[in-house]
Amino acid sequence: MKEFSQSVGKGVELISIVEPKFKTTNISVVFLMPCEPEKFPAWSIMPNLLLNSCAKYPTIAQMSERMQELYGAYLDNSISLIANTWQMRLVVNTIGDAYALQGEKLREEAVSLLLECILHPNLEHGNAFAESAFKTEQQELIDVIQNEINNKRSYALKQARKTVFQNEPNAVSLYGTEEDVLALTPEFVYQAYQEILQKAQILIYYVGAEEAPELPELFRNAFADRDVPEISVQSASPCKAEPVTVTETMNVGQCQLVMAFKAEEGISQEALRMCSLMFGGAPFSLLFSNVREKMSLCYYCSSAIVYGKNTMLVSSGVSQQNLEKTRQAVLEQLDSVCRGEFEDSLLENAQRYLINALRLTGDTPSSCSSEAFERFLREDHADVEERIRLYQNLTREDIINTAKAFRLDSVYMLTQKGEEA
Repeated sequence: MKEFSQSVGKGVELISIVEPKFKTTNISVVFLMPCEPEKFPAWSIMPNLLLNSCAKYPTIAQMSERMQELYGAYLDNSISLIANTWQMRLVVNTIGDAYALQGEKLREEAVSLLLECILHPNLEHGNAFAESAFKTEQQELIDVIQNEINNKRSYALKQARKTVFQNEPNAVSLYGTEEDVLALTPEFVYQAYQEILQKAQILIYYVGAEEAPELPELFRNAFADRDVPEISVQSASPCKAEPVTVTETMNVGQCQLVMAFKAEEGISQEALRMCSLMFGGAPFSLLFSNVREKMSLCYYCSSAIVYGKNTMLVSSGVSQQNLEKTRQAVLEQLDSVCRGEFEDSLLENAQRYLINALRLTGDTPSSCSSEAFERFLREDHADVEERIRLYQNLTREDIINTAKAFRLDSVYMLTQKGEEA
């Protein structure tokens, strides 16, 4: 595998990953913006508006027909919050040029289609997204927001973040509220789109079987004359002086418990991830083995690190009578890690788990671009083998010290109406 990068404009980097075994071509354009929560609803509706139609292919049917002409190419998108940075990823995927029956230049045509979507959207009057397309995507986003409450685990995590990251962008829903979305207009979303084109830091990932010498010029022409602010994806969240507990009641059959722990800065990402995995991030973890299986206190109990925030969220599905017992059991399990009361096999299993996951990098084009993007987020250039060595070198003492760095920040409980927790 060969990887190289080059600047193709102010705030625009092209990262090319060439692996001859791949039979498909994958190009991702990643836009990064400093978080502005008041713009989240407009930013959230944008990816589908851009990819479902464009000026050249103004209907979904026409867009689908064009992708079929490109041998079943497909467009995809995602948005996320990474610490205090907002991300939008727009992707095109098609088969490699070597498999085109008539010798078509599929890579170049796929990139051209993606750039048509990004640079020439489906507009009306030149300064607003087309009303019909806008209304469709507006309703889609409202449906997503309304359906969030049906998944109580996701709902509890979203509600907990309001307290965990109080006064930080991460406290705000990625989609905004239903009222926020209803207040959007095609003109406002178009203005937000223009701002992203001009100000976002852009990372372009090309993954394919051969080098693509035409790409630098294509993207250099696409993204010119830009004013790009500084982006920082690492932004640790300060721990509250005293833990805060928030309780919400609802007609639920299963209560939800979310506990947030925050660590001081200076802990390595490898140590944070390993500690969380051992604590509650895998089927062999302490929370799963002890709190769920041995104590039978909850239906599930797991932990995960919030990237860039030095925060570990523990979420549990619990019966009403076991809420306090589960909360106490989670704290006791963390204390046991702080005291070093865990088997060597737990550390060894976690190392194998993370190392095996890293070694799968390179099996698919998307995993290659994801791993390269993670290196950007980490603000270092450690490759897969270097990161494997970092995990291999973690010791019991490293895990103990990481666990000791965590402090309970807040507790969120979603309880049954008419019941006492």
